[in-house]
Amino acid sequence: MLVPRTPHQPDRPAWDCLACGEPWPCAPGKVELAEQGVVHRRSLRLYLESCVIDMIDDRADGHHTSGRDDAIYDRILGWLDASQSDPADRATRRAG
Repeated sequence: MLVPRTPHQPDRPAWDCLACGEPWPCAPGKVELAEQGVVHRRSLRLYLESCVIDMIDDRADGHHTSGRDDAIYDRILGWLDASQSDPADRATRRAG
C-alpha cells in the first residue's frame, strides 16, 4: 500500500490537514498524492478508500469532522476520479 510522503496528512478525527489546517485532502496534499500516485495509482486509490472508511467511522463514533456527511466521497475520492482521463481516451491510446 502507498504510504504518502507529505506533511499534508489528515489529523484525525477532525480530518483537517496537519500542515495547513484546511479540510483534508487539501490542495497541496492532492498535488503531492497525485505525484506519488502516478506510478502506484491503485495503491493511491486503496489508501484514499481506506481514508473514506476511517472518516465514516470517526463520524459514526460521534467525532466532529469538517465537511458535510454527504460529501465524503467527493472530498476524499472525487478529485482523483476527476483527474483520470476519459476511458475512451485510454482505450484509444492502448489500441494505437
